[in-house]
Amino acid sequence: MCSVAKPIPAVSEFIAQLQILELLDNAIFTAGYKAVLHIHAVMEECEIIELMQQIDPKTKKPMKKKVLFVKNGAVVVCRVQVNNLICIEKFSDFPQLGRFTLRTEGKTVAVGKVTGVSS
Repeated sequence: MCSVAKPIPAVSEFIAQLQILELLDNAIFTAGYKAVLHIHAVMEECEIIELMQQIDPKTKKPMKKKVLFVKNGAVVVCRVQVNNLICIEKFSDFPQLGRFTLRTEGKTVAVGKVTGVSS
């Protein structure tokens, strides 16, 4: 149930900005990290495909250096892939439906917003 003129995209991969809250003791947040994505009513397994850039917490601008992994408290832009197609909205288009959380073993490890969808 959506507008015929502007249908909601169903994607298996999207770009997101994540705020890492608190990782599990033995975990490293890098490409290949797996978690459970919670976005509105959907719970879906996901994998971080690529860390694209880290955001400087003071200036809110992207850092120049290539990022291989991030620690607690970091803000990072990354590509996320899910197993099945999910319907999502970009945060800039619809803030209420563009937010999500990543959880591992019942613990919220990151909160994020959808910044780009691939069609």
